[in-house]
Parts: sequence; structure tokens; C-alpha cells
Amino acid sequence: MVGLALFLAVAGQTGLLQPFQGLFLDVTRPIENGLNGIFRPVASFLSDAGSLNELQDENRRLRLENERLQNEVSALQSDADRVKELEEALKVQSGSGIEASVAASIVHRDSSAFTDVVSIDRGSSSGIKAGMVVLSSQGTLLGTVTRAFDNHAFVRLITDSQSKVAAEIKESHADGIVRGTANRGLSFELAQADIKVGDLVVTSGLGGNYPPDIPIGRVTKVSGTSQDLFRKVELESLVRVSTARTVLVLTSFVPQRLDLESR
Repeated sequence: MVGLALFLAVAGQTGLLQPFQGLFLDVTRPIENGLNGIFRPVASFLSDAGSLNELQDENRRLRLENERLQNEVSALQSDADRVKELEEALKVQSGSGIEASVAASIVHRDSSAFTDVVSIDRGSSSGIKAGMVVLSSQGTLLGTVTRAFDNHAFVRLITDSQSKVAAEIKESHADGIVRGTANRGLSFELAQADIKVGDLVVTSGLGGNYPPDIPIGRVTKVSGTSQDLFRKVELESLVRVSTARTVLVLTSFVPQRLDLESR
């Protein structure tokens, strides 16, 4: 065995084994290529396995960052909408002849099929009292203060089923009562006139509970015939009541709060 080893060493050095080495390589090359094809993906997977946790951590970090950016965008949009409403409220305050009013934010809603009440972040410490009239930031009638505490107050919106407002058609001055209906709608009742879709309905000032000429809404549907004593009239508020966030409380107007049913 020692002699064979010496012979192979000498033969390898002198080049006597090269023809046999070439033949061996030719025979084993297909096997080597096949094994490489089988084990190369495995080796690649094993080499990437170490970075899999890093990729998962990076993906998780990017998702959290995306969520944070989306929240910031939403907050900025909310702030922009709030600023816009306050600007509109200031225009109403300065251009409507209203002597005094308090801007407030809606902080809570209590809405159901027959109830539509909100609470605002201003109260008696700001001069707000029960019975005061509440407008949207655009100057549309929203409702009435029902209870006032030091730093907050409750407002019954005109879409509440208990709300009643003396009103009239702006074009014809035909008067009636705007009531809140089921599912927070509006109807114009007890009106005896030729009412058309698109007519503007405003407060009449009758009864002393609301100042006159405050916009309420437009007629969207008129049912019945000219022979009917009272036709069924549906309204749509000029402002989306369900999404209003800024209100104006008319602190300079003192309503008499008379019972409209006793007129």
C-alpha cells in the first residue's frame, strides 16, 4: 500500500495519470451537474433563511409607518375641515347682522329613528341658555338648546321628532310648521299654498321662538292634489345635519318659547 501510494504520487507529478483523470471527470461531470441542480436551490434557500426574520421585521415596520402616516393625513384633513367651518362661521357672524353668537363644537350625538340630539362644548359659562337658537356654520337652522350646564349644553336638532319650527315659503310667504320626522327627516305641515319642489323654506318668526328668515331647507317632494286641504311636503336641510361639527348659538336672541300648537 505504501508502494502504491508512492507510485500514485510520482505518477501524478509526472503526468502519467492525466488521461485517467480526464476520463474520470468526463464520467462524473453529469452526476456533479445533477447534484448541483438539486442542491443549489436548497443552498440558496438556506442562505436566505437567515435574512427572513429581517425582512419580516422590515415589513412590519413599514406597515406601522404607513398606518401612522394615514392617521396623520386623516387628522390634517379633519383640522382643515374644522378650520373651514370656523371660517364660514366667522363670515356668518360678521355678515348676517347677528349681534352676538357663540361658536361651539359638537362633541357627542344621540341619534335614533325618532331622536336627534347633540351635545356641544360650550355652556352657561359662555352665556348659553336653554331655548337659544342654534345655527350651522353656514347659517342654516340646526336646532334649539334644551339644557345648558357650565361647560356644555344639549341641542335638539330640527330633525328630532319633537322639534317644531314656525316657517314659511320664501317665495310665497305661505306659512306652516317644519317638523322632524321618523328617520331624521323634515316635513312642512299645515301649509295652504301652491308649493313647488325647490321652494326655499325659512323661519317665519311667528311665535317669537326663532328670528325670521333663517334658512331651513328646500322642498324635495309634494304629495296630494290641489283639492287636499293640506298637502304632504318633504324638505331637505341646506346643510348635512348628520355631519355638522361646528355650530353657532345665538346668544343675543331671546326666544319666547310659545306653544306652537296653541296658535
